[in-house]
Amino acid sequence: MRIKLSNRLQAVARYIPVGLRVADIGTDHGYLPVYLAVNDISPQVIASDRGKGPLASAEQLVGLLSLENQVSLRLGDGLSVLAPGEAEVICIAGMGGMAITDILTAGMAQAKAAKRLVLQPQRNVAAVRHFLVDNGFKLVAEDLAEDDGFYYEIIVAEPGEMQLTDLDAEFGPLLLANGHPLLKDFLSLRERDLTRLLDAMADNNSPDSRRRKEQLEQEISRIAKVIAELE
Repeated sequence: MRIKLSNRLQAVARYIPVGLRVADIGTDHGYLPVYLAVNDISPQVIASDRGKGPLASAEQLVGLLSLENQVSLRLGDGLSVLAPGEAEVICIAGMGGMAITDILTAGMAQAKAAKRLVLQPQRNVAAVRHFLVDNGFKLVAEDLAEDDGFYYEIIVAEPGEMQLTDLDAEFGPLLLANGHPLLKDFLSLRERDLTRLLDAMADNNSPDSRRRKEQLEQEISRIAKVIAELE
């Protein structure tokens, strides 16, 4: 049976080195672990979720493909399902950035024992970058994936040190440095979304609204400057 991943999960899978033990935290239906097993990318994959329903779906898929010896299914929160060092690569994809940082904070021993973290936050991406650098990780790769008109950021981190400015955190130091081919389109879409939000607030002049509009104007200006530099 051929397993086809979404563009988002394909981008995550690209940063998983062949031959390492992997944990997919919040596995949902288990597509990523099964893909890693079927394609001989990982000899052992731990697929975990805190929801019984998603894990049952993953279990059904694993059983259908007779991968029980290669894919271990675990019910539990975050990295609590792992012993330190049990997973050489930890993947957390499809969650909010604050949820990811909460998971890493609670399971720092497991995170620090891994060789690599592959993260795909849905939002608050800058906070994830700051968190990683502040907690002894360096960013070794960044990527963008487009799926059905939505853009997703992938962050790859390993133990180490690096400097990170607020601008780097917001836009991705490696995305900027490498001039990612999707970065301009991604930022242009964000600029349009924020401009529409700003326009919708035009008639609201409460103190809170004025502060929010000022924040939006500043963010739009920063994005426009980066786009201009990419052209």
